[in-house]
Amino acid sequence: MRTIRFTIPYPTGKGQKAKFCRDYGLNAIYSGKFWAKRNRDKDYWHWMVLNCLRQQRIKKEIFSKPVSITFYWDDGLDVDNHAYMGKLIVDALKGYLIENDGKRYVREVVHRFHEGDIVVEVGEV
Repeated sequence: MRTIRFTIPYPTGKGQKAKFCRDYGLNAIYSGKFWAKRNRDKDYWHWMVLNCLRQQRIKKEIFSKPVSITFYWDDGLDVDNHAYMGKLIVDALKGYLIENDGKRYVREVVHRFHEGDIVVEVGEV
C-alpha cells in the first residue's frame, strides 16, 4: 500500500507559533474571519503545501485508490481546532496527490499530536 509523508514547518520566532494558532485555528472562523482573509489563507496554504512537497521531492502522482489523511500537530491548539488548517491542506493536495476531496477519494481525516513540525501522511485505504 502506497503512503506519502511530508512535513510543513511551523513559523519560527518569538510569538510566531501563538500567532499561527490565532490565525488558523477553527476559533478564527467562529470569530467571523472576513472572506478576503480566508481567501489569503487558502492561497498561503496552497503555496506552502506545494512548496513543501516539491522541496521534499514528492512526485506529483494521484493516488489511484481512496486515501486516509493523517495530520500530526505540535502547537497550543486543541485537536479539534485543527479542522480549518486540515481543510486548507487537503484542498492544496487536490490535483497533486488526490483527485478530489470527496468521499470517493478521501475516506477519513485524522488529527493527532506529536512533537515537531506539522506532518501530513496520505495513505491508501
